[in-house]
This record gives sequence, C-alpha cells and structure tokens, in this order.
Amino acid sequence: MKKIILIAGPSGAGKTTISDYLYEKYDIPRVLTHTTRPMRVGEKQNVSYHFETDDSFKQLHFFEHVKYGSYQYGSSREALNLAWEKHDLVSLIVDIQGVYSYIKQLGDKVYFLYVTTSTKEELKERLLKRGDDPEKIKERLSGNELNLLPADLKQYAHVIVNDNLNKTKETLNSIISRLEED
Repeated sequence: MKKIILIAGPSGAGKTTISDYLYEKYDIPRVLTHTTRPMRVGEKQNVSYHFETDDSFKQLHFFEHVKYGSYQYGSSREALNLAWEKHDLVSLIVDIQGVYSYIKQLGDKVYFLYVTTSTKEELKERLLKRGDDPEKIKERLSGNELNLLPADLKQYAHVIVNDNLNKTKETLNSIISRLEED
C-alpha cells in the first residue's frame, strides 16, 4: 500500500533533517512543496522547494496550502502522485493544518510524525544557527507558527522529541521497519 509519512512540528525541530535521513538511509523521497519565499543560501530550485512567484503559485492544483507572514507554502496533488509512481513510501513536511487535510483525504495512507524539542530555547538556538532573522524567530516561536500539536491530532501522532539525533535515528529505524512490514 502507498503511504505518506507526514512530518510536522515547530521550525528548527529537525523536520528537514529527519526527511533527509529517511531518504539517505531508506530511499524514502520527500515530496517537494511549493513556496513563494525567497531561496536561502544553499537552497536550489526543484531540489529544496519549487520556488514560485505569486502568479505561478496560483496556477497549481494544491492538496493543501498555507500562508506564513507574506509567504505561501503548499503541496500539490501532482507532486504526491508523481512520487507514489516511483515509491510506495514517501515523506512530506507539512504544517499542522496540512496534517488535518491529509488525514481527512488519505486516511490510513498517512503516518504522522510530530517532531519537536524539549524546550523553546533549543528551537531558538537552532534557528539562530541556521541564520534566520531574529525578528522572524520571535514570530515563529509564538502563535500559530509554532505548530504545536493540537489535542485532536494526538491520536494520530507519533511524537519524536528530537534533542539527540542518534536517538531520533533509532526511533526512525524502528518506525520504518514497522511500516515496511505493512
């Protein structure tokens, strides 16, 4: 059966690191999402994201999309279906609202990983280290952008407290072995 591993959590929790590990260790590709935000240093078009203009973003067929500040993010149905043509198991980094959409529309094809750290201070340090703007960090660590796990999604979530990458990898190895058995 085709499955999608949804990865959600606060900025800086390690969602991309986890998705990269799943690809490197298990050849589980990340379904690329679309964004209107500018590229960060080291990012590449159609590798990190599909970087869009506001106009090109409007032309896409989205599974779900969201706006953070002045930037839009979304995942297209086409990208998911293309990934499933080549792999039974794929991953996707989404925000919490996206998790609702996928669970509602895909049901048992969804495996939801909620990634976090034990403290907000750890998140702040990680965001500073990766070069995020201190004002944007303040925004991200307050309100909706924190992407906290709502009570009604806890029943679907497999929570990973990503304070230690080696322990996180061990947890992921166990999860993938169970998913591959399904």
